[in-house]
Amino acid sequence: MLDPERSIVEQLGLLDTPLAEGELRSRLALLQLDASRATQPARQLSGGERLKAALACALWRGTPAQLLLLDEPTNHLDLESVRAVEAALAGFRGALVVASHDAAFLAALAPTHTMQWHRDGWRYEPVA
Repeated sequence: MLDPERSIVEQLGLLDTPLAEGELRSRLALLQLDASRATQPARQLSGGERLKAALACALWRGTPAQLLLLDEPTNHLDLESVRAVEAALAGFRGALVVASHDAAFLAALAPTHTMQWHRDGWRYEPVA
């Protein structure tokens, strides 16, 4: 999803973000993507920074994503970054499908349903 040769700011501009540049940079800073990280090519970002950049592109583009599939999204993140991702996802209006061993992260997302593997098969249940 990320063009390795473009910065996050450039990519969001190409995706018609409705956010003014100042607001965009403030939101990126909350994801711990400061001005220097937000303006360098994506190929120079760490794995965790690329995850946050891809999330920013999905959430803050002109037409936001309606579905996010996240596979172990907290694996390359420190605690502060995990909290920043939780906050960014809190306002997401679409559907989330998240595979994670991080129970605290999953709880923070306040899911309406869970799907868990048990010996007798998959169980899809509403959250009590």
